[in-house]
Amino acid sequence: MTAPGKQLTLMQAACLVAGIGVGGAIMAVPYLASLNGLAPLLLLLVTAYGASAVLHLMIVEIVVRDGRGRQLVELFDTYVFRGPAGPALTWAFFALLVAGLTTNLAAYIAGGGDLICKLSGLPPWAGQAAMYALAAGVVFFGLKTIGMSETAGVAGIGILLCVLLAAVLFKKTAPVPLFAGGAPQALALFGMIMFSFACFWAVPQSVQGLAHNPRLIPRAVLLGIGINFTFVLVLSVTAMLACPDVDQVALKGIGQAVGPWALWLGALFGVLAMLTSYWSVSYAMAVILQERLGWAYRPAWLVSTLPSLVLAVTGVAGFLGFLEITAGALGVMLAVLVVPTLRACRREKPLAPGAFTLGNAGGPAFQILVIIAYILMAVGAMWPV
Repeated sequence: MTAPGKQLTLMQAACLVAGIGVGGAIMAVPYLASLNGLAPLLLLLVTAYGASAVLHLMIVEIVVRDGRGRQLVELFDTYVFRGPAGPALTWAFFALLVAGLTTNLAAYIAGGGDLICKLSGLPPWAGQAAMYALAAGVVFFGLKTIGMSETAGVAGIGILLCVLLAAVLFKKTAPVPLFAGGAPQALALFGMIMFSFACFWAVPQSVQGLAHNPRLIPRAVLLGIGINFTFVLVLSVTAMLACPDVDQVALKGIGQAVGPWALWLGALFGVLAMLTSYWSVSYAMAVILQERLGWAYRPAWLVSTLPSLVLAVTGVAGFLGFLEITAGALGVMLAVLVVPTLRACRREKPLAPGAFTLGNAGGPAFQILVIIAYILMAVGAMWPV
């Protein structure tokens, strides 16, 4: 049974899942969607949702079968990294993961800080410090506070998207292409959509938060990815309706088409999107540090958040550079490791009565398709267009 301070509702758990994917990646999709057209966008959205749903439900089954609510590092350590080289492989993966997640978090601090500067007129360092305070401050208080904050943040994003779409529809809209581009553009779009749906770090948190009602766990995961599906589709269509030549920063193009007030709303949308991602990713990283190093939560929280501020302030790489690095690295690692973990866990951990299982949908054919989809995600996310 989950401790009362860590219990989540279905919507809180779903928003925790959605919060990771709704960050920087979703804002990179509209430009790529405009290079492909509406029909390929819909097809790739459905395909990416299917592949992502299967992978995330694989992780649900692994965490449920394992029964200890652990993060992926410890699950890989138990079921994949075995033999004499096992400990070295675990620590190497742990180091790569911490580096990748820190880079991911730095992207949100850098991007959110820039938007706060535009909204407030603050200097860059102050904008990044404000973003860090809003982001890390929520994570300091733990899972229940994060779940409530994610719900409010996702709701705010949904409201802003509806307002922007309505504003564009009241203006003279641009024609939306049905088909455009070719295979390279489609691959790049698929990679970024898959990255927008990559919410795997939130799955153990959802399992933990819904342990008082395990039947809700798969529903929360599917609903969370579904929320991101809706956000990606609405933002992409809004951007294409607003302007025939979609800007790489989609919200900028929407603002220019509708008016200065829309630029302000777009900046607020971006801040909320990056906050929701930061909250969930940094909490997952703090728990990973707790499990691997045996730390208390507060030191783990500090180490999982402070380096992202340092990286953002020093400007090691631009916002899109951070995203490309993270998308490629994490996509390949997860594709390679989740499937053998599921296979080993199924062999060694009998399913408790009534516990969730993917059944045949988690069988060899689907395992191969998921690996292919995530390799394509890694390639597509870094594909030049």
